[in-house]
Amino acid sequence: MTVSNAKPKTETANETRPETGEATFFAMTHILSYSAKAKDASFPVTELFFDPDEGVLRYVALDIGGWFDRREVIVTEGLMGEPDNANRTWPAEISPEAIKEAPEWTDPNVIQRMSMPAMPHIMIGPFGGHFAGAAPHEDPEAGDVAETEGNLKVDGFERLNDWVGLPVIGQDGEVGTLIDFVFEADTRRLSHLVIDTGGLLAARQVVVPYDLLRGLGEKGQTANVNVTQALLEDAPPLEHFDEINRSWIDALRNYYQLAPRF
Repeated sequence: MTVSNAKPKTETANETRPETGEATFFAMTHILSYSAKAKDASFPVTELFFDPDEGVLRYVALDIGGWFDRREVIVTEGLMGEPDNANRTWPAEISPEAIKEAPEWTDPNVIQRMSMPAMPHIMIGPFGGHFAGAAPHEDPEAGDVAETEGNLKVDGFERLNDWVGLPVIGQDGEVGTLIDFVFEADTRRLSHLVIDTGGLLAARQVVVPYDLLRGLGEKGQTANVNVTQALLEDAPPLEHFDEINRSWIDALRNYYQLAPRF
C-alpha cells in the first residue's frame, strides 16, 4: 500500500468534554492545529513526542520564531494544562519568557531518555545549558559531546508525525492506515489508535485500544497491531461515537477482549 505524503485527519474523533467526572479526549492530530497560550502570548504547536512503550505523551514542540524565523523549542507535558477545544489553544503553565528560553529540539543532544523522577520540567539545553531550574543530566558514558546542527531526533521518544500515515499490519497482513491517536488529557495517555481501513476492508475508520499496538515494524515503515482483519471488519466504526466516555471505552475494550481500564 502506498502512503500519501498528505496525512489524513480524523473527522469524528472529536474533542469531547463529557459530564463532570469523565476524562476528556482529543484527536492528537487536531492538537497540532492548536497554539500554546502563555499569558498574552501564543506559540503554535508543531510536534508531539510520546513514549511508545508506555503510550504516554512526554514533550510538546512549540514554534517561537514566527512567520519568517521558525524556531522550535520543547517543553514537558507537565507544563501544559488541558487543551481548550473551543479556542483551539493549550494553556501553558509557564511564562512566555521561559518558553522562549527553552531548548531547541532540533539538536539530538537536547533530550535523552530519563526516568520520570529525574526528568525536569524544561529539559537540558544543547551544549550543557539548562533552563528553569533543571539540573544537568549526568551520563558517565557520554563523554564530551561535539556541537552539531542536529538531526530532528529526540532520543528514546517518538514523533506523532512519524507515525501518522503508516500502514498498519495485523496478525494476518495489512489492515489499513494509521491516521490518528486518541489522547486522554487528564492522564496524558494515548488511549486508542484510529485506523482507516479504506481500500482493504470496508472503507471506514475504526478505533483500537493502544494496548494492542506492538510497535513499529522493520525500518519503522509500518505500525504493528495485534488484531486480525476479521476482528476489524466487525469493529465499531468511529463515526458511531459522538462522545468518548467511560462506557464507550469499556464497551470497546470488551469487544477486543481486553480487561476494563481502572
